[in-house]
Amino acid sequence: MGKETQSEITIRKALKKDVNAIYEIGKHSFFDAWRKETVESDLVKSHSCYFVAEFEGRIIGYACYWFILDEAQLVNLAVEPEYRRKGTAKALMNAGETEAVNRNMRFIFLEVRVGNINAQELYRKMGFIVGSLRKGVYENPKEDGYIMMKKLTDPMGRKL
Repeated sequence: MGKETQSEITIRKALKKDVNAIYEIGKHSFFDAWRKETVESDLVKSHSCYFVAEFEGRIIGYACYWFILDEAQLVNLAVEPEYRRKGTAKALMNAGETEAVNRNMRFIFLEVRVGNINAQELYRKMGFIVGSLRKGVYENPKEDGYIMMKKLTDPMGRKL
């Protein structure tokens, strides 16, 4: 495998045909991954938006966002291990942020395990700050989680 760049990775909205790939990536990325049926039903909900990252025709990552009232939530973000730290997660997050701005969202929230330092580092680089701590929110293993948030701006740089 060579040095893939973000320009070689394509980000697009997920389609129903992508459910199996999303499920498999989630299963290998999370202790508590969603069932395939959950992904399938969530994909078609109006408040939900999935993005997939493709490299050479293969889905290598995905992000799931929920948009409710004026808040977006990054619900899931996962990238195949061999494609991590190559800009894929950042590209997926940028797509979600653009969608959030287009839907007039004011904030993006996410939850991350306290022990997931790599993800926290990415989120901070993307402008997120820790808002609060949720005690014992994760299972397998039992762990606390941070709620992180980012205030959005429109394309002219104005706070939404």
